[in-house]
Amino acid sequence: MIISSFKKKRKILEYMPVLKPVFDFIKNNLKTSVKEGRYELNGGIYAVIQNSMPKPEKERLLETHKKYVDLQYIISGSDKIGWKFYDKTFKPVNKYDAKKDITFFKNSPDFFITVKKGEFAVFFPQDAHAPLCGKTSVKKCVFKIPQKLL
Repeated sequence: MIISSFKKKRKILEYMPVLKPVFDFIKNNLKTSVKEGRYELNGGIYAVIQNSMPKPEKERLLETHKKYVDLQYIISGSDKIGWKFYDKTFKPVNKYDAKKDITFFKNSPDFFITVKKGEFAVFFPQDAHAPLCGKTSVKKCVFKIPQKLL
C-alpha cells in the first residue's frame, strides 16, 4: 500500500513512471464538477469517478483484486479505508469474480486510514482493503492499473 498526495506525485513517478497517465488525468480532468462514469486511459488503465456514501465499518467487507492495482484518488470529502495484509487464512464471502476482478472477505481490517481531498492510496493485490467506512459522502476516482504494468 502507498499513501501520498497529488502534490508529491513527482517522487512517486520516480519509482512508478507508469502512473504518468493517471497523474495527467488528475491534473487535466479532476475537479469537483467532473461527471461520474468510466474513462479510458493509455495502456489498459481506466478510471471510474463515483460519488459514494459510506457504510458502518462493520458492514464493509475487505476486498482484493488479482488483475488490477487500485489507485484511489479523493476529489472531495474523505474516505476512511480499512486495511489488512491478505494471506491464505482469509475467509471469502464469494468466489473470485473474474469479470469484476474482485473477491470479498469476512476478515476484519487491522487498521484504518483516512484519505483526504487531493490524496490517494494505492492498493496492490496483497492489500485487502475496505473503502467507504467513513461518515460522510466522498467523491473519488478509482484508477484500475493492470498489474502487469507495474
